[in-house]
Amino acid sequence: MFARIGSCITATMRVLILAGLLGAGATHAAEQKHKAAPAAPRKASAVQPVPSYTLTPGYSVKPSNVSVPANVPLGQYRRVIRPFPNWTLICDENLDKKRRVCNVSQTVVGPDGAVVFSWSLAATQEGQPFFILRTPTGVGANGTIKLDLGDGGAALAVPIKGCDEKVCLAYLPVGPRLRTAAERGGPVQVAYDSGAPSNAVSFRAPLAGLTAALSVI
Repeated sequence: MFARIGSCITATMRVLILAGLLGAGATHAAEQKHKAAPAAPRKASAVQPVPSYTLTPGYSVKPSNVSVPANVPLGQYRRVIRPFPNWTLICDENLDKKRRVCNVSQTVVGPDGAVVFSWSLAATQEGQPFFILRTPTGVGANGTIKLDLGDGGAALAVPIKGCDEKVCLAYLPVGPRLRTAAERGGPVQVAYDSGAPSNAVSFRAPLAGLTAALSVI
């Protein structure tokens, strides 16, 4: 099965990081007898911000949880969220420019409800798929994330590339072993050291559901 999905990943992942141009609707021209009619003035967007003076002093409208890019008009940005087993597909579409960007992500929380790990499938400019891995900042800029794929081979050691005040990031290209693991859909054993003194953190993250999410892009 993943032989098909595996070949699909490279082609499909271009959508995950690059804005793919969607098909534009057909354009209809008015019939003309002698000369073209003057172009009608462009109508202003029907969606307008509410003037601040209509709000009661001291009160305000909570902004949308979806952050709209500064260059996209309000009402012209659409987010579609599709939950799959263990993974979530999120597609953001600029309706004005007819462009869409999608990503497939998974987040793992610990016993206390805090996020301990998340990863998202993306692609390079050349369309090569890779995972973006995120951990708490306690791992540190010199830390390493280890992924045991359960195939009898050595665990993959993924070095942290950088941290900010909220998260540490690492990047992992999707190679043959990871493709095969995704086809099986089994769990990946994730491990890293966090904090000072060092605290070993280890847990399983399932790959099941990833290929199903990719198949609908």
